[in-house]
Amino acid sequence: MTRRSGWAAGCAAAALLLAVTWVFHGAALRDGSVLDDHWHQHGLRTHGWALDELLRTLTIDTRDFIELWWQDRPIRWEYARPLFILAMKAVYRGLGGDDPLALHAYSLLLHAAGVLLTWRLCLWLTGRRGWALVGGLIFAVYPHAVITVAWPSSQNCVQQTTLLLAALLCYIRASGLRPGWVVEQAPLAEAARLRPGWFAAVMLLWLLALGTRENALLFPAILASLDLAFGGGWRVLRRRAPAYAAFALISAAFVAWRMTVVTQGMPDVYMRRPEGDLAGYAAWCAAKLLHYVTSAIWFAPMSVGPTGRFDPWTDAPGDCLLMLTIVAVLWGGYAAACRRVRGAWIWPLWVVLAILPVTPVIATPHSGYLCGVGVAAMLCVSAALGHPLRASGAGGALRAGDAAPAAGGPPRTGRGLFARLNRAWTVTFLLGALGMSGLNRWQWTGTIAAERWLLSWVRADPPPAAAEHVFFINVPLVNIYTAAALSREIGLPLERVRVHALTIAPQPELFEELCVVEAVGPCALRVRMISGQSYFSRLVGRFFLEGGRDAGALVAGEAVHTAHLSARVDETDAEGVRQITFTFPRPLSDPAYCFYVVTPECGAARLRFDVVAATNEASAAAAESGSDPAADPSAVIDVAAAAAELEAGRASAARLLFAARRSPAAVIRSGAEERLREAAVVVARALADPIQMRLEVPRMDESDWDAVEAWWNQRVDDEQLRVVWRRRFDFDALLKAREELPHARLWAAKVFRTDLYLTGPPWPGPRRLQR
Repeated sequence: MTRRSGWAAGCAAAALLLAVTWVFHGAALRDGSVLDDHWHQHGLRTHGWALDELLRTLTIDTRDFIELWWQDRPIRWEYARPLFILAMKAVYRGLGGDDPLALHAYSLLLHAAGVLLTWRLCLWLTGRRGWALVGGLIFAVYPHAVITVAWPSSQNCVQQTTLLLAALLCYIRASGLRPGWVVEQAPLAEAARLRPGWFAAVMLLWLLALGTRENALLFPAILASLDLAFGGGWRVLRRRAPAYAAFALISAAFVAWRMTVVTQGMPDVYMRRPEGDLAGYAAWCAAKLLHYVTSAIWFAPMSVGPTGRFDPWTDAPGDCLLMLTIVAVLWGGYAAACRRVRGAWIWPLWVVLAILPVTPVIATPHSGYLCGVGVAAMLCVSAALGHPLRASGAGGALRAGDAAPAAGGPPRTGRGLFARLNRAWTVTFLLGALGMSGLNRWQWTGTIAAERWLLSWVRADPPPAAAEHVFFINVPLVNIYTAAALSREIGLPLERVRVHALTIAPQPELFEELCVVEAVGPCALRVRMISGQSYFSRLVGRFFLEGGRDAGALVAGEAVHTAHLSARVDETDAEGVRQITFTFPRPLSDPAYCFYVVTPECGAARLRFDVVAATNEASAAAAESGSDPAADPSAVIDVAAAAAELEAGRASAARLLFAARRSPAAVIRSGAEERLREAAVVVARALADPIQMRLEVPRMDESDWDAVEAWWNQRVDDEQLRVVWRRRFDFDALLKAREELPHARLWAAKVFRTDLYLTGPPWPGPRRLQR
């Protein structure tokens, strides 16, 4: 192939890679701010450019944005990633004008650059354009890249990976390494001296990566592996000892600096620590690393997995055996195919080193992004060079447009069954990655919808200007940053208004249980779970209680007192808490208080604790004056007209329908009851009012209807109907997208029940601790 045709082929390959990257990740430009983004971007807007302020922007402490009444120890994350937050601030504030679109575009550009660099690495490793293109495509659509690229808060992973890839290719140039594809091909007889210019570029890129994310500390091990495999073995390592000494000194200095900056570790449960049983902790870490590796090389979500259990080897032995089998088969097949391929062991090492530093931390998709480079290289190398028939030449250094070094070419691979299976698996993985990436994108949009569902309802009925404390009941974990989100979206003044979580939804993305909320005095509120999973149960409960409370699990009869409320745990069960009573220093109706409840039907309904709704006071006055037809038993009531008034949001129209349901005419009575029940059920469920229990019975008797009528006259006004009744369909698109999260797990559970796919038995809940 001529140089011109080589450039043309290279440009065509690059264009294809960029097009695929755009197709699979371009939609993320519209994702806006999600989860941690709200708090980071709040810090970007309010903090300055000094180093301490940049690091403060990265710090996440729940006490800064939400009050958790049970919390008596910090739930706090600190990071030493100055270049990550500096780049984010420059893009968000400087280039984007506080628009998250700029951050999404930056992540997309970084990933596109990483895809091209992965393609060039695969080309150097194999000398085969076709398989190098496949390697680039695998990284472009790598399943764990979908959420990582789409989420600005995980931009550090994308930026670091791109910098490390650039540093790796620069090191190949600096050291003059040649691929020497099979072991029969001798590497450089004499270790070449490092080229100062290229090596300076390596050091600069590595320092930038180190300032972006800490696990770049292990990158010199990959460079040493390249020297060991392609540069002349231990001899070259001794010759380049000064270079590795520089890496070691800088790493030591970075670790020392980080220890002064990061004063507190991550919260418990999010990060597991030894609890006196070092052997048990080591076994748990081994299972956790196994889960990470399995998710990196197989089509499985990198999320919690079997390591959500205290001892996966005994609590979920089948899952551990499944993961061991997957890793043994895939890596065993790779080892057999590449047993004569020089340096093939580097890429499994890359995968392990990429996740080794985060082994104790709860599994999340962005932790697997860096693994994608190693996986792409493994699959490309095994397909292009696996089962080699012969060696042919020593190869040459990486040059733009060169498919293979002039001195020789890569060996021909075998045509037998195992060689064909090897190449078929690489293609199968690419096709599977396409499908898994689509599924992960689907899940991510469901998470976005789950967060925005609550925020959309609050925007429809925002806290009044006089509010100083906003209390949420049943808030999902995905809405933990509601205060920062509302600060941006409706101008909620965080310096004056405190957001509180009275209860956390048992599920991380949504509340799907049946509960009731009722005032039990002018200053007291009771929250009771009627059916479904208990509060503070399973993994979500463990995170909030073991991570933020010295004593761990709550017990019946326990009382907690804070500056803003007192909470008494009235009832518990084997899983968690069933009933809590909250007492406040001021009346529930105080203008400084604002209460929202999250229910399966409503993202956030504002609770009002006035004794009588003002609009219904006017209706009562009309009845006394004789101008209200509902007060005249002989009046003929137009049920259709009254129903239309009710549909339009007039709470007083229900008086006519309540009167009509007393009509002797069965048609009028049934029509009025049908329309009343429809509206009352929607409102009662949205407000989690105890009256919903009467509305749920198959046949309501007169006592039920009398109770519903009294409740309506006292608790329902036009403003509540405007929000929870008239807007009940406004956010159905978000509701439908959100529902795909549990539905996906439900359908997956029909095929296999395993922690690897989040379909196993429930994870254990919080324990009672003695710290």
